[in-house]
Amino acid sequence: MDGSFVLYLIRHLETAANREKRYVGWTDVPVCTDAGPVGFRPDLITGSDLIRCRQTAAHLFPGQVYRPDADFRECHFGDWEMKTYEDLKSIPAYRRWITDPAVRCPPGGERFSEIEARLDKGLVRLRERAGIHSAAVVSHGGPIRLMLSKLAPAETPFNDWVVPAGSLHVLRWADKTQWEAGARCTFFSAEPITENGNM
Repeated sequence: MDGSFVLYLIRHLETAANREKRYVGWTDVPVCTDAGPVGFRPDLITGSDLIRCRQTAAHLFPGQVYRPDADFRECHFGDWEMKTYEDLKSIPAYRRWITDPAVRCPPGGERFSEIEARLDKGLVRLRERAGIHSAAVVSHGGPIRLMLSKLAPAETPFNDWVVPAGSLHVLRWADKTQWEAGARCTFFSAEPITENGNM
């Protein structure tokens, strides 16, 4: 047995666009809050290459190396990028998309299957990293909900996950070979992002 494996899924800290309830996909906006440092030190820190994830990692893991990976980016919302529900609610295509995002996609944006495919590539690369027993992935609401849907112990639909800005989900595998094989984790918890719970 190779020992256990721990995966920390961290959603980036809040941005002004999050506060305004905008669809922020590939638009590169900074965070507007502070936090950290966390009370743990993963063997590897990776995540989205967008600035809000880089800044979050710098707050939470000062002095540690962050390995950006575009496969952990948020959905590209196409023509709906930086728009709000109020901006879009009268558009029939938008109404169909929020009802069934797995089948529909924003005009000029990404399909659900495309997001899943690139997340899977990012996770495969992570699983192939030798000599690590823990990793933190700093990402976005959509990708984290997708990863939780695939990796959490109980099968829970994408839309049932709540992943607020600055949230931390901890997934543990009792046996690292289970993680490497793509199995669901054996333990799951949602925890405060910093040791003392402060944001």
